[in-house]
Amino acid sequence: MHFAQSRVDSLSTVSESIMSVLTGYDDDAFGKASAASSIFTTPVQASRFFDFEPATPVRPRFPSDSEHIHMTREMAIRKKEDGQDEAMFSCVEYFSDIIKCSMQRQMRDHPSPNYQNQVNEEMRTILIDWFHDIVKEYSLKQETFHLACNLVDRLLSILNVDKNRFQLLGATCLMIAAKFEEVFPPEIREFSIITDNTYEVDEILQMEKFILAQLDFDVALPTAAWFAASFGKRMKFNERMTKTMRYMVDLSLLDVHFLRYRPSDIAAAAACFANVQWGKEAWPKEMIEDTGIDTDDFVDALKDLHHMYITAPTSEYKSIFNKYCETDEMNVALLFAPTY
Repeated sequence: MHFAQSRVDSLSTVSESIMSVLTGYDDDAFGKASAASSIFTTPVQASRFFDFEPATPVRPRFPSDSEHIHMTREMAIRKKEDGQDEAMFSCVEYFSDIIKCSMQRQMRDHPSPNYQNQVNEEMRTILIDWFHDIVKEYSLKQETFHLACNLVDRLLSILNVDKNRFQLLGATCLMIAAKFEEVFPPEIREFSIITDNTYEVDEILQMEKFILAQLDFDVALPTAAWFAASFGKRMKFNERMTKTMRYMVDLSLLDVHFLRYRPSDIAAAAACFANVQWGKEAWPKEMIEDTGIDTDDFVDALKDLHHMYITAPTSEYKSIFNKYCETDEMNVALLFAPTY
């Protein structure tokens, strides 16, 4: 009982300290750059946590710690890509129950698109675009990207976030998501480096305590990326269709108005988009039976995704578009949009 009370007192103290920072403070005391006045960037000189020195031909050398981390991390990623731990997506017996349970969980603490605080829609879009640069730079998973965005949106729904501390909150959310999803997340100091050392490690750790207390340590909820992955596996998407679907759910993160849709509906719309683009049945009857999602449930989300796909090349924030224009992503962002 004494331990529990001490933990509550500790969290309360952290919450009071950070809340004063988020809701208002003396600008001279902090002097941090506003998210509204600059686009977040990853410093070119930032060290990668898996960088290592090349082997010398002079004498044999055992792998360094960073080499070992890099090799082990690559093995873990390759294992996931080989599908060795994705059995639940292909398990016919349990697929329907897993999806229905996740569809119930997705609306728990679902963020609102109508939040009222100092952070406006453009600032949020800038942060998401910056997130994607970091995710690509550090080779993080798509689910890490989506979970970080979900954490930010949930906090914007319940807190009056000061715009001058928005990047700190965002970097900390990305760190929490990486800890939760990655086998080998970047070290904490890397999240200070990506802000160009604007925020120290201690500030990030203090913000992490505050965020987890605000969320009652309930971090992970099903995202559009998770539903899209499960739908694609169920419909046996080929690689190009899978990349198209991944591109569509990533694009949805840039527009705050997509928060009015359920993540499962965004994923279904993205899957439907990929099916139509490649001449498949838009939304098979089997998917309706397995998921309980009908086309009427996601038709509005599909229209909005179609609009995002068409306007992405002319958008000011092109990190996601540029990635899916690359050969590694099979240039899916450059294909003609399907007609309905």
